[in-house]
Amino acid sequence: MRICVFSGTTEGHELSRFLAANGVPAEVFVATEYGAAVMEPMPGITVHEGRLDENEIAARLDADTLLIDATHPYAALVTDNLRTACAKTGARYERLLRPALRHGEGETVPDTEAAVAWLSRHPGKVLLTTGSKELEAYTAVENFAERLYPRVLPSVGVIQKCASLGFPGSHIIAMQGPFSAGMNAALIRQTGAEILVTKDTGATGGFAEKLAAARETGIKTLIIARPREESGRSLAEMQAFLREELGLAEERRQTAPLRFPLFVPLEGRRCAVFGAGKIAARRAAVLRRFGACVTVTAPEKRAEIEINLCRGYEKSDLSGAFLAVAATDDRAVNHRIAEDCASLGIPVSVADSALESTFFFPAVCEGAELTAGVVSRGTSHAKTAEAARRIRRVLEEMT
Repeated sequence: MRICVFSGTTEGHELSRFLAANGVPAEVFVATEYGAAVMEPMPGITVHEGRLDENEIAARLDADTLLIDATHPYAALVTDNLRTACAKTGARYERLLRPALRHGEGETVPDTEAAVAWLSRHPGKVLLTTGSKELEAYTAVENFAERLYPRVLPSVGVIQKCASLGFPGSHIIAMQGPFSAGMNAALIRQTGAEILVTKDTGATGGFAEKLAAARETGIKTLIIARPREESGRSLAEMQAFLREELGLAEERRQTAPLRFPLFVPLEGRRCAVFGAGKIAARRAAVLRRFGACVTVTAPEKRAEIEINLCRGYEKSDLSGAFLAVAATDDRAVNHRIAEDCASLGIPVSVADSALESTFFFPAVCEGAELTAGVVSRGTSHAKTAEAARRIRRVLEEMT
């Protein structure tokens, strides 16, 4: 089976790393020079740069191809072309979706045309964070050269495009993300913006940080809705699918290392938990039970857990942490946390990646002034749960 990944997103990049780490050759297609530049050399991964139309895509496929569409959630035309090319050639199509971020903020419009109309009805300076692809449409906004501050990638071609459309140099913000909430807020204050225009790019696209900055500065938020998609897989789901499809699961079980049960005191030590779901809630509760000072960071509040910092992840959140738990529902964010912990020497448990974890949360068993922890090699969750139940019964009998 030949694998082709149409990328240009963080998820596509992460999937390429996953394939390389598992020794799976793949061809990765990116549309721009920037997309190619951020792809570090990876064994078995061949990167192709340049935009392709439907026929050019079809020419690269055959019935033995598995095509993974990891393009941007707003690149609806590209997705349509990929689906059509697969239908023509008999290639198998799989969609890698970036999860949307649930929120109840700002005003939402269906597309760029509607955003232009909305801006024409609402005065004030605008921080435009939708990129350069559809920038020409915004020149229809009255006094656009005075009102709009487009934030775009710092490439020569993009900056020349902005200038050719009539945006003055003092209004062109040429910067490469990711952007923290603090950086977004600083740009809002610097430009005097009263409106933030964005897309629901999900956690990996910095959407939560934009919303947080708008809340902090008290400005309006205009959100361009995503094109509707019927089905797809998250990054974690796609990796699980490929493990099964390519027979990687058994190999991983054979090579998983033994895990040493290390017991350490947590009383008064700061532990950082990222995520607002059930896994994050359970692990935060266990850490608190052992006396840790737990800080929970997540971009949204949920009933399962008390949030200390309601925003997206920032590397500064790890400052002073004794250990960290990455349990968000976004694979790319968990990966960033794992990388940052590695650079800072902070042990981290990554809920959706044993390979990135540097410590493992055990099934905790307490009783009779004794504490036991049960872990497996990551493949026997049912056996771990059963062993923990038996150990707890033994500890209860000793009280």
